[in-house]
Amino acid sequence: MSRYLLSAARALKEVAQEEGIEFSTLDVPAVHPGVPGPSVDCIELRTPFYLKIPFLRRIPIRRKWELHSRSRRIKQIDENCSIFHHSGVQPEFPAGCRSVVTIHDLSALEHPEWHTRETVAFAEREVKMIRNGSRVSTNSEWTAKQVSTFFNIPLSDICVAGGAADDIFSPGEPSADTMRKLDLKIGEYLLHVGNLVPRKNIPFLVDIYYRSRERGLRLPLVMVGTKAWGSISIEHDGNVRIIENIDDRTLVDLYRGARVLLYPSIYEGLGLPALEALACNTPVIAANATALTETVGNRGMLLHPDDPEEWIQALLMLKDTGRMDELRSMAESAPGESWKDVARRLCGFYRKIAEA
Repeated sequence: MSRYLLSAARALKEVAQEEGIEFSTLDVPAVHPGVPGPSVDCIELRTPFYLKIPFLRRIPIRRKWELHSRSRRIKQIDENCSIFHHSGVQPEFPAGCRSVVTIHDLSALEHPEWHTRETVAFAEREVKMIRNGSRVSTNSEWTAKQVSTFFNIPLSDICVAGGAADDIFSPGEPSADTMRKLDLKIGEYLLHVGNLVPRKNIPFLVDIYYRSRERGLRLPLVMVGTKAWGSISIEHDGNVRIIENIDDRTLVDLYRGARVLLYPSIYEGLGLPALEALACNTPVIAANATALTETVGNRGMLLHPDDPEEWIQALLMLKDTGRMDELRSMAESAPGESWKDVARRLCGFYRKIAEA
C-alpha cells in the first residue's frame, strides 16, 4: 500500500503541474520520528512542542496527545484546497475541501479473520468516511465493482485509477553480485513476492511446491516478504527460502533472474508484484481470482487458486523450453502503463468533483 501511495503522489506532483492543478502532499512527521518523510516536497503538519522536549514527552506519547489533536490541526490547515485525498484513514480534512478516499480492497470487511484488529478498524473508519460523503478512488475495475455494490454507489461516481510498476522495474540482466550474495542462479528459481499473510494463499503455494518436487521439480522457491499476523510456519530446508527487508534494487534483480513469479493469492485489489514482474519481462503464473484476472489478463497464466493439480502441472511444465518461451512472450507483450497514467485519471477525477 505504501509503495502505491508514494508512487501515485510522485506522479501526481508532475502531472498536476502539467495540467495547471495546484497539488501538495501532507506529511505528519510525528508518526515517523527519526525516519525521513516521503521523497516528495510536502507540507508538514506541525509537531506539537511537547514532543520535542526529551524528558517531558514520555507522558504525551503514552497518552497519545498528538494523535488526539491531529484531527483538529489538520482541520486548521489553511491551504485553500478544494480536494483532500486521504492516504490513510485520518477522517478530518481542511475546511471547505471535498474528501477522496482510496480503497485498495474490501478484504478487511469481508474477511476480518485475515487481518489484525488495527487493519479492521482502519477499514471500518473508511466505511464511515464514505458513508459521510467521501468520494472513492480504486486501483482496479474489480475493486470498483465491489465498492459500488457494498456502498450502493454508481460505478460512474468511482475513479478507477489503476496501478503501475515503478520505472526501476524494467527488463535486463540481474546483477551478478546480487545473484552471488543470495546464492541464486539466473532462471533457476521460482519467486513469490508478498507478505506472508492469509489472503496470499501461502499454505497452498508451499504445498503444491513440495508436491511438485516429489514429481521431479528441482528449482528452489524464493519468497520475498515479511512475516506478519496470520503468517504460517515454513520450515527452512534449503528448498524454500524467505528473504525479508530488501531494497528495490535487489527486488528488481530477483524479478529479472526468476524463472517465473508465482502468485496464487485468493484476494487482491490490484496485485502490484504481478505488474512489477511483467515490467521486468518475468513470466507470471497467478490465480484467476479477484483483481488478478484484470491485472494479469492474457499477459500471464491464470489458474484456479484452489486446484493443486492444475498448479502442479504448471510447475512441472516449466522444464519445457517451448512453454517457457510462450510465457516469456506473454510477459513481454505487457503494455507500458505508467504512474503518470494513474495520476492523469486521478486529476480528471479531481476536476469532476471540483466542478460538480
